[in-house]
Amino acid sequence: MMIRKGESMMHSISRTMLIRSMIAVALTMFVFGPVMPAFAQDKGVAAEKEHADGDHDAEHDHEDGDHDHKDGEHAEGDHAEGAAGHDAHGDDGHGDHAEMPPLLSFDVGSAVCNLAIFLGVLAILSKFVWPAILGGLKAREDKINADLEGAQKANLEAKGLLTEYQSKLDDASAQVQGMLAESRRDAEASGARIVEEAKAEAQRQSERAVADIETAKKVALSDIAGQTSDMAIKVAKQVVGRELQAGDHAELIRQSLESLPSNN
Repeated sequence: MMIRKGESMMHSISRTMLIRSMIAVALTMFVFGPVMPAFAQDKGVAAEKEHADGDHDAEHDHEDGDHDHKDGEHAEGDHAEGAAGHDAHGDDGHGDHAEMPPLLSFDVGSAVCNLAIFLGVLAILSKFVWPAILGGLKAREDKINADLEGAQKANLEAKGLLTEYQSKLDDASAQVQGMLAESRRDAEASGARIVEEAKAEAQRQSERAVADIETAKKVALSDIAGQTSDMAIKVAKQVVGRELQAGDHAELIRQSLESLPSNN
């Protein structure tokens, strides 16, 4: 911002210096304008005078040569006429030289008139033209500054939006990573739970199977005991020839069970 203000100030100073330089040049041309034509006229008159003097010298030499070829009387007459012509030509030359304007003559009236015209034009320009020009330049400069400020503001807003979007993307990425990690943990926990449940179910089934086996064993032993008791009673009847009492029957069953081999 400070750099743009400095550049605007430098542009304003440059425009002011340019306008002042143009005013100074125009003032110089208006004031010293009449001097230039007078100086050129003086140079032209001096050149014409030198040319006329050269022609006069050549003519005088030619007349002197003619006087030598003529006789005395004619020579005297011609010499008198030549002298008179020389005097007349010299008088004309001196008259022309006296009528020449002085070198670098300065016309005060023309200078004052030109200065007045210049000041009038300058006043008109200062009143009607330059304010419009400077106003247009100032408006253009203000518009450029406003455009630059708007562009800078838009750039800052774009950077802010970009930062905000980048932050949102980072947050979304972090959330996705968190969700993935949580899903992974849930999956691992679910897998471990399923494994534990399977193990527990297998253990329960194993225990149930053992219980069923024990029950079947007990039932089988009971059946075997019953059959053995019946067989023992029959054998005892045949051997002893008498009926066994209940206590004898229980004792025989116990002894039979003890005599069986154990399967545990």
